[in-house]
Amino acid sequence: MADEIQKEKKKKKKKKKKVKTSEAEGSSKAVGKEAPERLFSRPELFTKPKDLQNLFQVFRQGEIMAEILRPRLQTESLEHGRGTAIVRNFSFRKFQDKPKAVLIINQPRSKPGGAFEPLDRIMKPGEQMNLTYNALLEGSERPIHFSAKGFFLRKSFYVAEDPNKPGKPWIGLREDAEKNLPKEAVVRGDEVIEVRIDAVNSFPGGPGKSDRKVLERYLSDAKLYILPSGAVWNQKSTQGNFFDSIRDPIKTFIDREDIRVLNVVLDEFANAGTVSVMVKERLLADVDHEVARPSVIKKPNDFLIEINSKIGFLLGFKMDQEIGESLLKTFPKKAGKDDEIFLPLFLKDVADAREQFRVTFMVFPRDLIEEKSSKSMERGLKFQPPYALHQGSENQVTFSKLLILINQRFREDEKPDEEKLKSAKLQASVEKRISEQKWKFTDDKVASAFKERAAAKKRRDEGG
Repeated sequence: MADEIQKEKKKKKKKKKKVKTSEAEGSSKAVGKEAPERLFSRPELFTKPKDLQNLFQVFRQGEIMAEILRPRLQTESLEHGRGTAIVRNFSFRKFQDKPKAVLIINQPRSKPGGAFEPLDRIMKPGEQMNLTYNALLEGSERPIHFSAKGFFLRKSFYVAEDPNKPGKPWIGLREDAEKNLPKEAVVRGDEVIEVRIDAVNSFPGGPGKSDRKVLERYLSDAKLYILPSGAVWNQKSTQGNFFDSIRDPIKTFIDREDIRVLNVVLDEFANAGTVSVMVKERLLADVDHEVARPSVIKKPNDFLIEINSKIGFLLGFKMDQEIGESLLKTFPKKAGKDDEIFLPLFLKDVADAREQFRVTFMVFPRDLIEEKSSKSMERGLKFQPPYALHQGSENQVTFSKLLILINQRFREDEKPDEEKLKSAKLQASVEKRISEQKWKFTDDKVASAFKERAAAKKRRDEGG
């Protein structure tokens, strides 16, 4: 009888366990339905080795073409330092005891009209490199645009499969490959470059941009200044580097008679560093320079290198007061008045539109700054950095900060009235709290603790 009772108890325990597990499974499924977030639904930044490893698996699954840019050469010419290449593989190596991703990329092919690696501008270890590519990843509905920043390490020789280690690639110097690998393997190898990648940005909807509807809300009075003697922006003249040693404010400079001024409509600002404007007349018409020949005026896209090497383009416009104040706090050295922006540009493309022309420029990756102090020996206009991009420098601080401020302001303005009201109340309460505490130099808790310590010290002194 006792044995039967024990058997019944065991059966009941098993049933309870089954119920608990089913309840746990149901709860996990319920959480799973609420929790999952669609992958790549918003722009993201990837820097951790684990994330980069998952992101780069796509390079082992197929051929991905990437555009590669050498920022150092971007400050010197329009045509050089730009190329395309296939990303073959990736690996992880330690740099100062920290694992970093390294991409194995075919030797880049130069874009038409220029050289990716001119003979007088050979790539050196540590040189900054920017990569952009599109890839369809698991969990994404369409190809995602990626932008990666890294540094050139070295040139190498790559064999997709090592004969001595099946399933693994071989990478090293070509001389070592010819010594250690069979001839058939060497024939199948490729010249590659190794680039260390520190960060990758993803853009699900492609490179970000602000269109005309957004820009016309916060920017106005746009003018394009065409400088016949501008040339490539860092070209040296008899007076030194361009804009260097100009003591007068920029307004004095752009009011010169030999500079042509066009009223333009700001059409689009792109995060990739391009600016598009609408112009009602031909861009180079009536420009007082030998390059403005009839053939060049009619078809400027056929003469981009010549145009950019002899003529400079400067875009100026005014900002909304709130945006101007915010920008001035973060970048006070920008050229012009508090509400003005001046962007040096490269001509990229001229397209016909209805009754006008859509002109696209690339933003020059140096900031035009103005030292306004009369006591400073560096007073006047100049570029920053002055000569070449240093490692880790950002492309056009003025332009990038302006885009961030415009997008932030646009998102705030597009919020529903209820959210705006909540934000206004929260901001008002914070400002009230700050004003109440303005003249209090110590916190209440700190003050009370100080009083207690002072009283204890006094008691000790009296007792002694």
